[in-house]
Amino acid sequence: MIRRRKKDLYIVAFLFVVTLGYFIYSNVSAGSKGYTNYSEALKIYKTGDYEHAFAAFGKVPSNSNLKQAALFRQARCATQMDKKELAVKKYNRVVRSNSKTAIVPISQYNMAVLAYELKDRRAKSLFKKIMKKYPESDYAIASNYYLGMIEIQYPPKSPKRLQKSKERALLYFKEYIQKAPDGRFSMYAINEIKKLDLPLTNYDNLLIAKSYYLNGEYYSAKDFLNKTTLSESWADFAKNEYKLGNKQKSNEYTERGLKEFVDSSEPKEVYEVIDNYISTFPTRKEGILKLLSLNMKSTGADYTAYLNCNEVVENGVKEACYRTLYEKYPNGLFSADALYNIFLSKYLQKKYYDAQRIGFLHTKKFANAKSSPAVMYYMGRIAFKLKHYESANNYYKQVIYKFPDSYYAFRASNNLYKDDGFLPFLELTEKPVIFPYKKSLDNNMVVNLALLKDYDLVEELCRKDKFIQSWIAHEKGNYTLSSVMARNALDEMTEKPSFDDLRWRLAYPLHYYDTVDKFKGNNNPIVLQAILKEESHFNPKARSAAGASGLMQLMPVTFAEVVQKNNIPSKFDSVSSNIAAGSLYYSGLKRSLLNRDLYAITAYNGGIGSVSGWFAKINYNDTDEFVEQIPYPETKNYVKKVLRTYWVYGNIY
Repeated sequence: MIRRRKKDLYIVAFLFVVTLGYFIYSNVSAGSKGYTNYSEALKIYKTGDYEHAFAAFGKVPSNSNLKQAALFRQARCATQMDKKELAVKKYNRVVRSNSKTAIVPISQYNMAVLAYELKDRRAKSLFKKIMKKYPESDYAIASNYYLGMIEIQYPPKSPKRLQKSKERALLYFKEYIQKAPDGRFSMYAINEIKKLDLPLTNYDNLLIAKSYYLNGEYYSAKDFLNKTTLSESWADFAKNEYKLGNKQKSNEYTERGLKEFVDSSEPKEVYEVIDNYISTFPTRKEGILKLLSLNMKSTGADYTAYLNCNEVVENGVKEACYRTLYEKYPNGLFSADALYNIFLSKYLQKKYYDAQRIGFLHTKKFANAKSSPAVMYYMGRIAFKLKHYESANNYYKQVIYKFPDSYYAFRASNNLYKDDGFLPFLELTEKPVIFPYKKSLDNNMVVNLALLKDYDLVEELCRKDKFIQSWIAHEKGNYTLSSVMARNALDEMTEKPSFDDLRWRLAYPLHYYDTVDKFKGNNNPIVLQAILKEESHFNPKARSAAGASGLMQLMPVTFAEVVQKNNIPSKFDSVSSNIAAGSLYYSGLKRSLLNRDLYAITAYNGGIGSVSGWFAKINYNDTDEFVEQIPYPETKNYVKKVLRTYWVYGNIY
């Protein structure tokens, strides 16, 4: 009996192993076959042979993680062949899979659009389902436009019902314009609203005017602004007149709005209007002083006061200016920066206990402000000067941990590890930019599509993932857009990933580094790479308003002088010659400025004459005191950006 049971157990175990093995084999086989079939089908699809592509996508196994993508592509093929009913069926198969991946809502939306084009009355319920199931999605927003169109396409015969239908259409169109004022259907929605011939409220007219403005239709925007009240839309009047070139009229609206209607517009809109206003004066200072004379009491007053403080050069006057700003607007958008400037002023005056007291307040009140890493770093410096060494090191470690990609993390590392060499990284190990995620939430469908170079579908499925959009831009050769997009996305993250995360490579790629390394001379190649990135963001055709050009943004006169003096071969291509000239120019600056990279980086932006003059004017004892007192705000920010980029490159590579 016992032997029989053992025999039965062996049989069960054997069958289990065989079944498991077959399951694993079939899935691996399906994965491999699906990958190959999809790849071949995609090649055919790209040739425009949609009939054969349709058949080829159909060969992807049903248990492949690319099956949904294959069905989606079949639907696209059917649409291209004008077989819309067939396309609907394929999209419906994706929708009915009950998957929670991004391909389902887009399939449901495409199915609804095709139903609308086929004049299928089910389209209305399909769009409503999308709005209910995915209320925050772009598909829900676009559904408003189509629902408005459906109300118009099937008008009731009863006058009373017709009126109600028109009113519903108006609501749908307004909802679309409100959520997507510069969307692809915004101008169509406005044209349909005009045809409805229904009375519009002040809010409706302003909504339409804003949409016209964002679409660059400034004269049309003006027509609808004229139907609104100035008290509610003065900022829009000012912005629109500025775009039309009527700067005097724009300034009149600005002055009146800031004095009479201070609380009626969004702060960001008011700040934009103020920036426009200042730009019409010969100097920024003149524009700011004129605004201050308006005696504003609310919106815009704190921004103008903040701009004024930024223009002040004298340390004592600057501190007093920021103190007034902070005391008047302690919870305003600029209070964190104002408090930081007061703190820094006390630090530079060596009033360490006063600075420490203000620093404690800043760290408690503004944990994640732009100025937070600077305050935390200088709290470490103060602790060190007061001989609280353990406390100082803790502050430095916090800066590196909380703000790892900041300029102050670089400075904290220098202090923490007593790196007297200033620049700890001397060379990089090149690593390629690759797809930013090793796994995806859809059984790795998106990862596989990326490996197959199905960029269009990946882009469509991941519209809201800025890193994937950055990667697609990179793959298409748009390095500038790619790096800027990824860097901005990283800046928006409260908690930064570790430097081995693939997303960092997108923001800080090593484009042209081989050429930089070739022409580095005695320079640190990572510094040159950081300058190249911040100057041009990898655009070899970049040209500044002042006329600087190329990857290293050299002025034509400077470039010509360096080429002639150093006999740069004419056979070099524009990229090589620009980088070689930039490296030689940087070497010259460095030799003339005590052979210090800090001063050379400063001079690359501010000019060697300015930097030489600052040596006598600025009272400083170390690197930090010099950088923080650079008189040109643009140059001071430039130095911090280049050194931040140098630091991040060193950590990634």
